Amino acid sequence: MNVSVLRNGRQVYSREQAFGGYQLTQDIARQYGMSIDEAEAAKRSGDLPDDYARDLLRPFMDSVALEVSRALQFFFTSTQVNQVDHLVLAGGCATMPGLGDVVGGRTQVATLIANPFAGMGLSSKVRPKSLLADAPSLMVACGLALRRFDT
Repeated sequence: MNVSVLRNGRQVYSREQAFGGYQLTQDIARQYGMSIDEAEAAKRSGDLPDDYARDLLRPFMDSVALEVSRALQFFFTSTQVNQVDHLVLAGGCATMPGLGDVVGGRTQVATLIANPFAGMGLSSKVRPKSLLADAPSLMVACGLALRRFDT
């Protein structure tokens, strides 16, 4: 998980934390006797047992919220800043339904799910629902695609 703080469009703080969706994949594999590849596929397709949400997903989302809260506290104690206006969640985990609410509830900061395609015109060949579902995990790719190359 990467936590970045922007001020006036410029990054003023960044911290990498060893936490993310891979931990959930490992938990799924361990809990249900799957390989990592099978667990990742099941996580993406939603083809998991009924107890998954209660036993694995909700505790994982609580852990994400706790890690974000800790990262914010670390930022606040290492700078003179004592609040942020909002959080933007990106990456594969951000596509988990309800994660924004869990993080926002824990941090008491307005939390949004990243959508790099917001306000962008789309080809008629693009399925908007599918694109929206994957949008948070495509932030880096979109940023790289928009990057200017000086020659």
